[in-house]
Amino acid sequence: MNGSPPFVATYRLQLRNGVDLDQARELLLWLAELGISHLYLSPLFHAASGSTHGYDVIDPNTVDPVLGGEAAFLALSDAARAAGIGLVLDIVPNHMAFVPENPFIADILRHGRDSRFAEVFDIDWDKGALHFPVLDGMVEDVLESGQIVVTGTAQDPALAIYGAAYPLRRTPLAQRLVEDGGLDAPTLAALLSEQGWSVGDWRETADAISHRRFFNITGLIGVRQEDAEVFDLTHRWIVAQVQAGRIQGLRVDHIDGLARPGGYLQRLRDAVGTVPIWAEKIVKPGESIPEYWPIEGMTGYEFMTPVTRLLTDAAGLSAMREVAVGAVPEDMQAEVRKVREELLGAMLAPELRRVGAAAAAALAAPAEAPTKAQGEVAEAVADLAVRWPVYRSYAADGFPLDPWFEALRGPGLPGALLDLLCASDKDEAARDFAGRFEQLTGALTAKSEEDTVFFRMTAYLPFCEVGAEPDLTAMTVGDFSSLMQDRAARWPLGLNALSTHDTKRSADARAAVIALSHFPDFAERLLSTARESAKRHDLPPRWGLYVLQSALMLRGEPAASERLSAHLSKAMREAKDLSQHETPDEDAEGRLADLGRELLDAVEKGEGGEVDEWSRFERRREQIVLAHVVLQLTAPGIPDIYQGCELMASHLTDPDNRRAVDFAGLAQDESASSLLSARKRNLTRTLLHLRQTYAELFTRGDYALTEETDRWRIVRTLGSKAIVVEMPLPHGTVQGGWQVSVLE
Repeated sequence: MNGSPPFVATYRLQLRNGVDLDQARELLLWLAELGISHLYLSPLFHAASGSTHGYDVIDPNTVDPVLGGEAAFLALSDAARAAGIGLVLDIVPNHMAFVPENPFIADILRHGRDSRFAEVFDIDWDKGALHFPVLDGMVEDVLESGQIVVTGTAQDPALAIYGAAYPLRRTPLAQRLVEDGGLDAPTLAALLSEQGWSVGDWRETADAISHRRFFNITGLIGVRQEDAEVFDLTHRWIVAQVQAGRIQGLRVDHIDGLARPGGYLQRLRDAVGTVPIWAEKIVKPGESIPEYWPIEGMTGYEFMTPVTRLLTDAAGLSAMREVAVGAVPEDMQAEVRKVREELLGAMLAPELRRVGAAAAAALAAPAEAPTKAQGEVAEAVADLAVRWPVYRSYAADGFPLDPWFEALRGPGLPGALLDLLCASDKDEAARDFAGRFEQLTGALTAKSEEDTVFFRMTAYLPFCEVGAEPDLTAMTVGDFSSLMQDRAARWPLGLNALSTHDTKRSADARAAVIALSHFPDFAERLLSTARESAKRHDLPPRWGLYVLQSALMLRGEPAASERLSAHLSKAMREAKDLSQHETPDEDAEGRLADLGRELLDAVEKGEGGEVDEWSRFERRREQIVLAHVVLQLTAPGIPDIYQGCELMASHLTDPDNRRAVDFAGLAQDESASSLLSARKRNLTRTLLHLRQTYAELFTRGDYALTEETDRWRIVRTLGSKAIVVEMPLPHGTVQGGWQVSVLE
């Protein structure tokens, strides 16, 4: 595998926010001691100024100077090779930053459709000017405030808007304004009329958006990776580093955003050879990724959910859901459909219009057809998207629809749209519609479910997670064992994640509420009280359930009150009914913050239960935390450890899960904030070293999990070798450690 050490475990490191490539290099010694085989880096490409995550790339062929640039990457690569550690890189093919500092966008701003980069991005050029809805008011008002000025030189004129330089065409007017000034409202209107782009109020001009966005984020623009030349242009550096032996694995971000994911993955495979590739992909229960994708597997959400289900107590789950009756939506699918209709009518309306136009073209509806006919097509597209049961299908790749999609067929247009999807391998217009429709359903599913309904159906937050669903059930030991055996057979190199930069809550945070499910009566009392507390704060009772569980997750954590308040504001905006990101209700968010402080104080003081109840709860949480470690590090596949999670790490949704980690102290006993934290780190290190010794057996060997009288027994076998790992039952009363036996 390109000179790579055998895959034992990856360690995900979030660059930026004070972490650069030199600091990544300093971490290698600890990773080697811990037993990590590969350092797994977040995107390191040149990103937009001030980027906190790196997914807003402006140049995919340059290492961001903020991180140390090319020299720092080469130094890290050399040091990693010397330490026997490989590098896995997170790449972002779907989108780039839609900002004028992006050199590709800057060239398009100056030259319009004639730019040599015009075909790099997914832009509807027939719609008109490339629109930037970046103004906080009318153009004239922003000009009067001094936030729009002409800048640059006669050969390089630009319009500075809020300090960002938007290149202008080299017209006599632009050159005169650079040299002589005199920009007033009529002159600005004349200047903008000469451009192939426009600007407007972000609240009022969404209808003018002409580029494909990442979900509803206007500041990110879709890249046309279905074009081989675009692929070559945007992957030049990546391919060169793989060929030079400096990158040993690739994680593909947001594969479902691409028009033809299967075609992209095949092109990537052809370019990088045998280097492992993982695709970030969310599957529904019972769904699997296309078998023809030339990848090692997904990034681990499909592993995380069964672990949560296995550790959840069915009786406690039932009790917690009983408390939530009348407080949360009764029917998840009905709530999802309602939210999808709202999103398509507002937030995702530009995307719906473009998909509707593609459908009309594929159905041979002439462009000059009556508005009613065009509207009927768009309504049919919306109806089908609202009922779509998975994130997306792959008809644009020529992958046939599963037979159960036929249940969506209806008379007239809905049936005709399904026919288009089925004909996408034979008709180019149908293929264009298929790709756009599938991009829409992926975004619509994510925004309606994990980014909205998961913040409304709050009975049991461990199931309100990426890759899970709020209405899941607990899983039996036998079902989990069978699932892992199937994983060993089909995806032996898939990543096994429990916490990531995208999870709503870390594994240790979820462990608190999973532990609560093991005490039904205790859970019922705490949640019932929290419901009533929400009412006193003039909030819907579901927020009491949400806050109580979130407070348990942060119980005993540093800066818990501040972190909880910040998280609750975001959670309320994600739910989108009382407050929204675009129009926050500060009064409602303030009441929620007050409720958060009240319930956090209550759980910190141990109110709502007897002392021995809280003691049993804490012991059970410790068992769940350690069970997470054992299950992850003994399962088929490649364990992926998120930064700092070798110690106790209770995180909520980002940015909380990107808080600074004391990397220098990870190996020191004083860095472990508790005995549990030290136990977790030591257990992680011991099991990783066991995996190093028997890497092939743990990755590809058979798997069996059984329940004995007082413990779980995990048996991994490959040929004549077997490893037996025994651990106390997470739901049992027996305390103690785990045991491992190696049978040759």
